[in-house]
Amino acid sequence: MMNQAAMDPMQGIGGPPTSSSSSTSGIGRAIFNQQISHKNTTNLSDARTYMGILLGVVSGICGLRDLRGFVFFFGGHVGVGAALMVKMEFDVKSYSAFQSATSFLLSDIQKCGMGYMLFWTLFYSLCYCF
Repeated sequence: MMNQAAMDPMQGIGGPPTSSSSSTSGIGRAIFNQQISHKNTTNLSDARTYMGILLGVVSGICGLRDLRGFVFFFGGHVGVGAALMVKMEFDVKSYSAFQSATSFLLSDIQKCGMGYMLFWTLFYSLCYCF
């Protein structure tokens, strides 16, 4: 059997180093908290979902169709992603599980696109068909 202290991944973090810990036992290293990362990712996804709904409502009321509607949605999606990156001071890796700015900007685009289409269809029909 292995010694329990040798298997502890949090050994040496939060207190003075013990004699059994080495110089790389955790002091000075960043700690990854999976719960906080999950909460951040959920909040980012929620913000993008609400953005897709709002863009669909505005696009439907304004009567944007074809390429103009797609450009409006894509620009809004990337714009919200860029605003979130500014809020995070362009340090995407510290706040979320995304590894690059491109993957961060384009994440959830399919889910947001579905919300956009749903609300665009609803409000375009209400304003121009009935």
